[in-house]
Amino acid sequence: MLREAFAHPAVDGVMLWGFWELFMSRDNAHLVNAEGDINEAGNRYLDLKQQWLTRAHGHVDEQGQFEFRGFHGSYEVEVVTLSKKVTKTFVVDQGVEPLVISINF
Repeated sequence: MLREAFAHPAVDGVMLWGFWELFMSRDNAHLVNAEGDINEAGNRYLDLKQQWLTRAHGHVDEQGQFEFRGFHGSYEVEVVTLSKKVTKTFVVDQGVEPLVISINF
């Protein structure tokens, strides 16, 4: 169900009302048991969350461009040259159109 919610354009986020077994009102709804150990559901949630993170590393091409495909959300990019390091943040909104970000040195 989390995959469908994440992909739906009307969904802005998912809220977990709890995660620890000792503070859950429903049986078998926890992600962490009473001893603080992550259970199978918790591990699946963490694995899925890792799949939704976008990490891209590489070099710019001859035109000074770097392309990647990412999920919507907030990003921070760091460009490093021999003499300078520039950091820029930007947001990718939901949609299918390419987003062009310019970073000036």
